[in-house]
Amino acid sequence: MLKWREDYYVGEGIKDAEKTKKRIDAGKVALGVYLVTLSENPGNLLEIIPSYMLIQKSYYAKCPEIIGMAKGKDEATDLAVDIVKNIYGETGAFQVKEYFKNR
Repeated sequence: MLKWREDYYVGEGIKDAEKTKKRIDAGKVALGVYLVTLSENPGNLLEIIPSYMLIQKSYYAKCPEIIGMAKGKDEATDLAVDIVKNIYGETGAFQVKEYFKNR
């Protein structure tokens, strides 16, 4: 089972977030859906991955915590920017992992 933030962000292009989430959790393709995850790389804040990558069992098993989903890569990029801006606005820092860990 994938790890989702309880209060994950959803881009405007996602029509039915819960249905899309269930589809992704079931290992099915959700065309055009991109996920914003916490980064495993200490040099990055977030990562944007196409949901179809999760069809690969090895990637599904090691997918970092999902904090957002969007329709299309552009919307996912905008969503990631908004997340970082919100965190910086609230904390004055770019400590994304720590922010979500403490919430």
